[in-house]
Amino acid sequence: MTRLESKMTRLELFRIKSMWGNYSFDYAVSMARGFSGGLISIWDPSMFVKSEIWCSDHYIIVQGKWSSSDDIFYMVNIYGPQNPTAKVTLWDNLLTFIHHHSGKYVLFGDLNEVRNEVERFGSSFSTSEAHVFNTFIVSSCLIEIPMGGRRFTWMNKEGSKLSRLDRFLLSDSILDSNHDLVATVLDHGWSDHNPILLHMQKTDYGPVPFKFFHSWLQHPGFDDLIHKSLEEFSESGLSHIA
Repeated sequence: MTRLESKMTRLELFRIKSMWGNYSFDYAVSMARGFSGGLISIWDPSMFVKSEIWCSDHYIIVQGKWSSSDDIFYMVNIYGPQNPTAKVTLWDNLLTFIHHHSGKYVLFGDLNEVRNEVERFGSSFSTSEAHVFNTFIVSSCLIEIPMGGRRFTWMNKEGSKLSRLDRFLLSDSILDSNHDLVATVLDHGWSDHNPILLHMQKTDYGPVPFKFFHSWLQHPGFDDLIHKSLEEFSESGLSHIA
């Protein structure tokens, strides 16, 4: 699924097609108000089948099922407001929605908020706003996917201010069965935000090192097992025992 801040005040299918690359897509749109806001969620209908959509000025929620799962997913595309009071309202509304609609959640987009002081450079940090945001994440049982590639996702034109405003927040139950999920900050494009990508990436750390636990010494029959193993591997060498 792809998300974009559209700035569109009316639906233009040819623009959506140009962004996606072909006509094999489904979409949901939250129109811009003037020159601010505007969101588009685009997905491949052969991979994700929607069942319901909710839209507001600051988010698009698409309920549906991925082809690889029977679980109900809520894909939440967010464009966070600048105003602190509006942010509190957004987090409260999303928390209420999550508590009233069971399923697995994937929140993503420009949340326009940081979690700690390290996620800002060259601009002021609000402890109170970060606290409200972090409380929302915990209360929603969401987990942030650590991102590689770059430390920040937004930079002003002068390069003097940088922030980590874009992120992925997932239901903890998703990670129980998808241990290889990772997020990557991609190279800068036409936007002042870097695109972020959620994908699977297997990491091979090599063979698991052999470990010996002292409690084994107290286990009945442990000595006999060692003697038997030594006898069986004496011809091929001790290095094959472990």
